[in-house]
Amino acid sequence: MAGTLPVMRIHHAIALMLFVAVACGGNPDTGPRADDYLTKLERTSQTAHIQERGLRRDLRIRLESAPAGEDRLSVVTVYVDQGARLYQDVVDALAQLDPPSELAAAQQAYLDAWQGQLDLFVAIRDAGFSAPWKILKELERPAFRDASTETKTRCEDLQTAVDATGSHVDLACSGVPS
Repeated sequence: MAGTLPVMRIHHAIALMLFVAVACGGNPDTGPRADDYLTKLERTSQTAHIQERGLRRDLRIRLESAPAGEDRLSVVTVYVDQGARLYQDVVDALAQLDPPSELAAAQQAYLDAWQGQLDLFVAIRDAGFSAPWKILKELERPAFRDASTETKTRCEDLQTAVDATGSHVDLACSGVPS
């Protein structure tokens, strides 16, 4: 548990940067601009996918080094808490964006996919499991794999829709910016 607080602080700092990145940009007197939207969308997507991958990596590393019992439970519950916070931050950031009409449906589907992942993590977080293996078993259910696949698919759909407008952004749908 000793390493948990610094990791949580790092993730909170990254989440704060995500919100600042989304909130910044553009002159409020000029109204929304497509390039501002695309910049914010790209930052939100890239940061979200990178953080998600980082959370999974941290879980794997911590589980490998944690002794059995209470420490493993702490590692898994921190992961689920951080995952729920990450997904909530992503949903909130995407909901704040004002997409051009030609991208609205694709962005909404992308937001809905992230919401699906959030709903799953919240359900596990709130279930009150008392053993790490029970939480890990839940995380391995097909619903989680399906939700992740859905998010990737909706990200790719949004990327295609953005590309069709003649704009070029990297939504890092695979979790890694190109």
